[in-house]
Amino acid sequence: MQDEHRRAIQRHFPSLVEQTDLDYMVSALFEKGVFSEQMIEPYRDVAKDVRDRKRLMYSDITRRGPNAFKHLLDALSDAGYWDLVRDLDPNSSLHARRSKLSAPSTSVSNENNYVSISTEKKKTKTRSDINKNEPPPNKDLPSTDNRLYLTNVPTFHVVKSKKFFEDGDDIKLYRTRGRQRGILVVFSYIEFINNIETYRRGVDVDCQKLKYLFGELGFRVLSYQDLTREETVETLKSLKEVVVGAECVFIVVSSHGYERQYSSDTDIRCNDGRLITIYEIIEYFNNKNFPDLHGVPKVFIFQLCRGRNMEYIDGPMHLFPPEESQSEELARSERDGTVAAPHHPEDTRGRCLLAQQQRDRLYSDILIAHSTLPGNVSYRDPEEGSWYIQTLCEVFAARAHDCHVDKLFTLVDQQLHSRFRIQTSSVDRWAFNRRLYLHPGLPPPPDAVPNT
Repeated sequence: MQDEHRRAIQRHFPSLVEQTDLDYMVSALFEKGVFSEQMIEPYRDVAKDVRDRKRLMYSDITRRGPNAFKHLLDALSDAGYWDLVRDLDPNSSLHARRSKLSAPSTSVSNENNYVSISTEKKKTKTRSDINKNEPPPNKDLPSTDNRLYLTNVPTFHVVKSKKFFEDGDDIKLYRTRGRQRGILVVFSYIEFINNIETYRRGVDVDCQKLKYLFGELGFRVLSYQDLTREETVETLKSLKEVVVGAECVFIVVSSHGYERQYSSDTDIRCNDGRLITIYEIIEYFNNKNFPDLHGVPKVFIFQLCRGRNMEYIDGPMHLFPPEESQSEELARSERDGTVAAPHHPEDTRGRCLLAQQQRDRLYSDILIAHSTLPGNVSYRDPEEGSWYIQTLCEVFAARAHDCHVDKLFTLVDQQLHSRFRIQTSSVDRWAFNRRLYLHPGLPPPPDAVPNT
């Protein structure tokens, strides 16, 4: 391997370790001939910490000959880690694609990286200033200290499953036993050009928690931060290249949200100030636009306001958490937004002209989880992250090993109420008619074959 390629890997070593899926990268590099079957055994030793195994793998790549760097870039590109490819290779054609998509901006870079907690803490204001908008953070801040980046990753315990669940008599299960158990895609909008919206402090914490949680659940994780509307649409279209073959797909969208009059839909603010709607995002995953995901469970999680309503009722004081009053919890919290039947052609006798056997529903296998109800605000702690994502991560970590996803979201709402009292989450099911178990920690059975 050339020295410049070795140095590029060393410079971006923390990002490679933190952002990539070990099982996928090991399989891809084995198929490309970078590693032999004997060499990959240490990377699959589940008795060792997964990050230690990734550090070992990327260290070994630097000693694997002249073609190893190219094969690494190809594997990263195939997996959708396009920003890592751009970081490692200044001559990558992906730079031109990025330049073409990017809108002129005087704000911070729109790189689609995970947000580093240590960097964001340098930007965070004191609690006394939580209601003030501030200028964009200094673009000349020093780069993230790698040691802080690693040590600030959440370390809550994710309980692992002991067995695979089986189909019930009346309700079947979605298949989640293979080598591509799932993919998490995160779209987070934290800062907005020309300061048109408040900087969303605490979202960096949400991103780190989600990344850690789903990594422990065995998912590949893709993250996109502060995209313009055009970039968001382009990325949604490009996901067809990377999510096919996954047994389930989770899509998290976190931004300022706005109620749409006379509609159950919600507007979402992109980095350039333009809006995209919840239903517009879901549309890219319906059975017509994304037929390869027909029958695959798709779970959407929207962390955003859906209106301005902040009303709640007063309850007995003994119901509130004893360690901290609800007024103190609210005082330091921010909000994520402000206000803002099928037809079939028939002949004259009323008979449908479309053959029944050629029709199928447009939407299926979709579950949509909202952090709040239509017309209501969604709260976010600048230091601990949004109330909803905090709760979701805690519940999924503790109960994903023995609960299906429908039940997990019920438990999330129960705990959200128990802990914060005034925010109500909601779940919509669009023909999500099977049970989805995530089976954290269980390797695929010996007879499992890669999904195609």
